[in-house]
Amino acid sequence: MTTSSHTRALALASGLVLGLMAGACAQAAPSAQRVQHIQQAREQLHQRFVAADRDGNGQLTRAEAQAGMPRVHSAFDQIDTARKGYVTEAEITAAMVARLASRRGMPQQ
Repeated sequence: MTTSSHTRALALASGLVLGLMAGACAQAAPSAQRVQHIQQAREQLHQRFVAADRDGNGQLTRAEAQAGMPRVHSAFDQIDTARKGYVTEAEITAAMVARLASRRGMPQQ
């Protein structure tokens, strides 16, 4: 995946996270505090991903996930549905969105 396609995929996944989390948390527009919390969570995920991605290629292998993102490691097979042997930040975000939606009983798109 090229850097620009990775960036687009990450932006799309981030938008989905914001939309689903906002919808899951309240029927009305999310409060400024809720939006800030979501943005902080996105940034924290990004920072942890970058730190775990030892070779900086935008992909976490199972070993990188085990060393730097243990929760991702424990769900690696559920995230890496194509069995590529690695996961991207966008795939992790999408898996989090799907998990949150299923917990909230929201239909998945």
